[in-house]
Amino acid sequence: MKKMRIAAGMLSAALLCCTIPVLPASAEAAAEYTASAQMTASSGYNTNVMRDGKEGTVYTFAPGGTLTITASGPIAGVSVKFDKKSALWHVKAGETALDFGQHGFLHDYADIASLGASQIILVFDAYVSVSEIRIFGAGELPADVQVWEPEYEKADIALFSTHNDDEHLFFLGLIPDAVARGKKMQVVYFCHHNGEPVRLHETLNALWEVGLRHYPAMGRFPDQYSENLQWAKNNFTNAGISYDSVVAYQVEMLRRFKPDVVVGHDVNGEYGHGQHRYNTDTLRKALEVSADAAQYPQSAAQYGTWDVPKTYLHLWAQNPLTMNYDTPLDYYGGRTAYEVSKAGYAKHFSQQYTWFTGWLKGSSWAPYTKALQITTYSPLKYGLYRTTVGWDTGINDMFEHIVTEYIKGDPDGDGEVTVADAQLVLEAAVRLTAGLESGLTEAQAAAADTDCDDALTVADAQMILSYYTANTVSGVPKDWADYVY
Repeated sequence: MKKMRIAAGMLSAALLCCTIPVLPASAEAAAEYTASAQMTASSGYNTNVMRDGKEGTVYTFAPGGTLTITASGPIAGVSVKFDKKSALWHVKAGETALDFGQHGFLHDYADIASLGASQIILVFDAYVSVSEIRIFGAGELPADVQVWEPEYEKADIALFSTHNDDEHLFFLGLIPDAVARGKKMQVVYFCHHNGEPVRLHETLNALWEVGLRHYPAMGRFPDQYSENLQWAKNNFTNAGISYDSVVAYQVEMLRRFKPDVVVGHDVNGEYGHGQHRYNTDTLRKALEVSADAAQYPQSAAQYGTWDVPKTYLHLWAQNPLTMNYDTPLDYYGGRTAYEVSKAGYAKHFSQQYTWFTGWLKGSSWAPYTKALQITTYSPLKYGLYRTTVGWDTGINDMFEHIVTEYIKGDPDGDGEVTVADAQLVLEAAVRLTAGLESGLTEAQAAAADTDCDDALTVADAQMILSYYTANTVSGVPKDWADYVY
């Protein structure tokens, strides 16, 4: 990555010089004006479908279409749920306008407290359909109001889920477990479900329910049922989607999010689903080439390259790992990761009729209380498919051997300053000179910046080589403090 991190000592000093505000134990709840506000659209049609509580009913705006909202008090925020796709939109009050929609969130939120206005005008730049609008005054928002952060630039763990509910089924427990541990969890979908827009709403509602706050990467491919890998490949070919373009997508996601840990589906598609198999088949191919800038150069130029340290596949028999999702988690008020995932899946109303519901919850006369009770396609069973940092030792931790803290001059994280570190920094410096991403994480870049000038250059590589030579070869040891910056 191009950005450099402030050295730990400098950051600590800066923090000591700051006055940290003391927040109240609990903020006053925000007044909601949704039901009482007056809403008038430029088209003149009835606007009540946008506040009927039904995500399946929509109101369509033409480019430049407006919605005037008048409330009984100052409006501090507006929640907008778009249908299928979003667009740039603006909120105007008097002569002032604020811009929103830059991230393309289907569930978007506009913080407009700075306007201090009780009458606002929403303006939409393109044809869009809006499912729901909610209007709030100042204060703490209800728990179900979604204020999404953009996707991570650097994830700790990335889940490559095929459908928009698999993350709460075959991967149940994984998201809440990661979130409770403070890990940066990025969900990457394979399918887009644009033909069933209600599932897009359910997706975001469910992810929010389980504690995810960074937006998922929505899939690019249509949901097409198949019962084996070749069937799935044929479906894609018939739809004009090449195998190579699917691998390119997987490579792009790996390079974009640079996860330390990747989790994918069972190679046999759990219950045999061909798209589950196709997702993992192309992911496995992508893992082998994502570190090679000559492969899929467009995403390499945009994001740099990335060699994933650890990859786990569901139900992979080799190098097995068994997760524990039945331990109460303080982060979720004592609920287990299994219980949290069940609450997430419950947001997928359109899928409750399927056999997955019984598989997840048990029967009405014998309901499950633990993930351990699910024995078929157990969500607890994984295997370490690929590693660049060493094989697991049996402690059942996907982050075993993942380095989170790097010592100065050791960007490869092996605990020693060596020639390999100098070579790694030299390659990063060359990439930056060529206008590309460095290929290093922020933590690696901080360790590599040995001259502390907030830039990765050949000088850093030379300094690492000098340090290595002095402490390993010449017999005249030096400390980093001996170098003049």
